[in-house]
Amino acid sequence: MCGVGPFEAWKQKWQKKGECFGGGGARPPAKDSCFQSGPFGRWVPQCSKPGPTLSLQKEIGKNRDNMQSFPTLEEAAWRADTACCHLPIGENTGLTGPELQVCPPSQHPPVLPLYPPGPSGQVAETPAEVFQALEQLGYRAFRPGQEHAVMRILSGISTLLELPTGAGKSLCYQLPALLCARRSSCLTLVVSPLLSLMDDQMSSLPPCLKAACLHSGMTKKQRESVLQKVQAAQVNVLMLSPEALVGAGTGGPASFLQASQLPPVAFACIDEAHCLSQWSHNFRPCYLRICKVLRERMGVRCFLGLTATATRSTARDVAQHLGVAKELGRGGPAPIPANLHLSVSVDRNPHQALVTLLQGDRFRALDSIIIYCNRREDTERVAALLRTCLCAGQDPGSRGHAPETVAAAYHAGMCTRERQRVQRAFMQGHLRVVVATVAFGMGLDRTDVRAVLHLGMPPSFESYVQAVGRAGRDGQPAHCHLFLQPQGKDLQELRRHVHANGADFLALKKLVQRLFPPCSCTPQPPEQEGGRNGMRPTAGAPLQEAKQHSGHSAAPVRGQVCPGHARALPIQQIVQALDMPEEGKGREDGGGGLSPHHLSPLPPTAIETLLCYLELHPRHWLELLPTTYSRCHLRCPGGPTQLQALAHKCPLAAACWARWPPEDMGPGSSSMEFDVVELVNSMGWELASVQQALRQLQWDPEPRTGVLQGTGVIVEFRELAFHLRSPGDLTAEERDEVCDFLFNRVQAQERKALAHLRRMSEAFHSVAFPSCGPCLEQPDMDRSAQLKALLSCYFEEEEKEEGGIEEQGPEPGQVQLQDWEDQVRHDIRQLLSLRPEERFSSRAVARIFHGIGSPRYPAQVYGQDQRFWRKYLHLSFQALMRLATEELLLVGR
Repeated sequence: MCGVGPFEAWKQKWQKKGECFGGGGARPPAKDSCFQSGPFGRWVPQCSKPGPTLSLQKEIGKNRDNMQSFPTLEEAAWRADTACCHLPIGENTGLTGPELQVCPPSQHPPVLPLYPPGPSGQVAETPAEVFQALEQLGYRAFRPGQEHAVMRILSGISTLLELPTGAGKSLCYQLPALLCARRSSCLTLVVSPLLSLMDDQMSSLPPCLKAACLHSGMTKKQRESVLQKVQAAQVNVLMLSPEALVGAGTGGPASFLQASQLPPVAFACIDEAHCLSQWSHNFRPCYLRICKVLRERMGVRCFLGLTATATRSTARDVAQHLGVAKELGRGGPAPIPANLHLSVSVDRNPHQALVTLLQGDRFRALDSIIIYCNRREDTERVAALLRTCLCAGQDPGSRGHAPETVAAAYHAGMCTRERQRVQRAFMQGHLRVVVATVAFGMGLDRTDVRAVLHLGMPPSFESYVQAVGRAGRDGQPAHCHLFLQPQGKDLQELRRHVHANGADFLALKKLVQRLFPPCSCTPQPPEQEGGRNGMRPTAGAPLQEAKQHSGHSAAPVRGQVCPGHARALPIQQIVQALDMPEEGKGREDGGGGLSPHHLSPLPPTAIETLLCYLELHPRHWLELLPTTYSRCHLRCPGGPTQLQALAHKCPLAAACWARWPPEDMGPGSSSMEFDVVELVNSMGWELASVQQALRQLQWDPEPRTGVLQGTGVIVEFRELAFHLRSPGDLTAEERDEVCDFLFNRVQAQERKALAHLRRMSEAFHSVAFPSCGPCLEQPDMDRSAQLKALLSCYFEEEEKEEGGIEEQGPEPGQVQLQDWEDQVRHDIRQLLSLRPEERFSSRAVARIFHGIGSPRYPAQVYGQDQRFWRKYLHLSFQALMRLATEELLLVGR
């Protein structure tokens, strides 16, 4: 290297990078590099040898003073690569990159079990200390199933607990958390699906347990306050939303939640644990990644899963996620308590039948009733109907006084204050009937609910069991009635939800192309092959496990050379390109119609769910990172002079200018817009640090006082995007394998959902009366017992693999296609001729005929044409797709 200047040497280094990483990439981490801690930090290669770094600083300073023209891309990258670039590490720093070696604090030793199991794994006898803690929590004795679960957790054994709603599942994490906190300064994590549920759980905690919540609905200051209390060991139980733990969403608290910031974690409790199952009715993609994050990021070894509704197959799958060594016996109480009296009817006018039922002897004296509707607008309509037809204050209720208000609606479209007012009135006995979507009642702490009614078929058996389980928790008789709509109209609506989130093979192929674009990585030396940051190991996953996930045998993984590249997929762009829903109802705020048992083949955020499937696949196709804003808009009101001065001062801005030169270089304001993720990936930097550094360009410390002053620079982050790391050297066969895996998964979920709807419809209709007349006075105990037996059978039996979607013929509420085929074909041709500019897919046509909106074909636009919208709800969706495919081929579309 004699006679070669620093810039020429760096050029040679950058050339090698380009050959290896396709134009820049992560440098191999230096063993002796570290990050200097503090509010403002810097990357300092070989920080123990400051001589070369200082000389480079002086040389860069001279170059800046003598610079007449703006640096080229290589020069800008060289400066950013070698200078002490003051990229601060703020609180939002996530995973450290190869250039940012955060010196980790000492790891906490694992929390030892309070009562170690015996040599053969048997749990010790319950000691007196446990019973004393039970009394301190306000209980005299354990309920069935509680004691064994508590002792397993105190023995450090992961456990899946299935108990009916209201049977005391919360005690099973509260008691171990209390005992563990007494022994040592450790923490219990509780993952809860809804903010309202967290609030209810927080309010019901005993005073001896100190708890706090952490979720993305909190402000930055609130999250910081919670973390300070957690770090100071002032919190025994930390409740988290799945998004807060996994890190979905920009600005979420997940980046705060690092294992080094927490006390030792005794165990983690996952509520609604059935959502962990890949085959259950998941409603949040984050649930799929909970166990992975807890193990890898938090070092959790002991899990407690809580659920009230899980079939045998779902329970087995959840047990594998939790690491439960063997399946626990399901000898707990029956899914439906004996004090609940069930009835079903099919009425021509369900709304009028509801009024008639509430005026009958069976329901007239009941003062605490929940009525569930599937749509928000129905809750408002039914509540108004009841206020008109029922008299307030006609009968004193069980609390000794008549409710002041007859009925009120509750759904997520209402403001928070109004929802709280309605719930408070119901809890205090001032409101007789609450008409709500299924989100209401999760975590409801009222034991004397006397009736639960459903207007329309519930979305699943699980949802029905959870809903009716909110009645009669005090052991007194309670009544539950289900109104089925005539001619299967409620079943048609549920099938629409199944098909709304489906995906075609072509859409999945487009997704795979965006996830794994080819790169120009060159083969690495043999000793460096074999790992892609833990992705797709060369040894290959066990063939049997891969077969279970993909539905076909998997070939061994060949040696890979690509280390993986960070990629950003702008959500709006990919949603439009694939015509798949970006986000549906059901988040931390309990969106309208939220149910942890949605029957959609894909959960609300369909694309995110597919990404989760690929990350959790045995082949580890990709690594999901927290969602981020992919583009940055930097504007200097001082014009080109200010922008150029900023680039000369900050190597980061220089690199941006060199890669994406500004277009508006005339007088006045100047700006640059660039892809932050692409910049970070090409330079080998760390995303959170670069984003923080860009934000701080808006401020400059005063030389004498150090007080921050505004520079006038405006930095805006735009275009929310999925953020991931994936390889770029997949073969065509591997891409096909990924497409087949995703398509088989989506199809299997769709088959399962449709079969479940068919079975549920048959079960409810088998015990239904033709009208509610026989249910007005007393429930039919024989039919109630028959329905309970059908529900118990569903939860106890093994689930069978369903065949093709149409193998069983038309479903309830549908008619034979041949009677309508000519008319359907005519309407398809008419739709295509009226919109020749649209490139319809067969699924898009079928969605329009079923009244299903999508990103490219929204209901607000296509729903206005009543000639097509919802016209063929009585026909099979798959049959409509087949006819649409044939017609599209005929017209060459």
